Amino acid sequence: MKRLLLPLCLLACVAIFQSGCKTGASIIVTGLRVELTGIERTADGATTVNWRVVNPNVAPYLIGHSSHKIFLNGTLVGTVAEKNAMAVPAQTNVNATGGLVVAGAEAEKLLASLARQGPASYRVESNVLVIIYGDTEEKGDFVTSGSVSVTTK
Repeated sequence: MKRLLLPLCLLACVAIFQSGCKTGASIIVTGLRVELTGIERTADGATTVNWRVVNPNVAPYLIGHSSHKIFLNGTLVGTVAEKNAMAVPAQTNVNATGGLVVAGAEAEKLLASLARQGPASYRVESNVLVIIYGDTEEKGDFVTSGSVSVTTK
């Protein structure tokens, strides 16, 4: 019995040490979210998405790039990608605008009908690359939902 006690104690110490040393993007981006503020369709068929990154945390973020899958009323309508770096100060919101890459003909029809109907429920699946201390990068995935107006210019 005494022979097993030392290896079991060592194994427990290693497990505790490893669980205490884990860091990851889920910790880094806790509270960070993307909210849609509006979707605008033009007469020529182009669609622009207005969105904001909300940072309720006391730490600022530098987002290297991000991509967002946008679902309206449960249907994928397209994606928006932000390739430029975006600074998000602590406890503030940063607005952005991007062109929607529409997911096909059905998505076009849905966008056209929603422009006539009014607000729609949305879900955004975001993938962000957070830059920490200038050279360390952490990837984070999160989902946000709400309602947004689809308008025609």
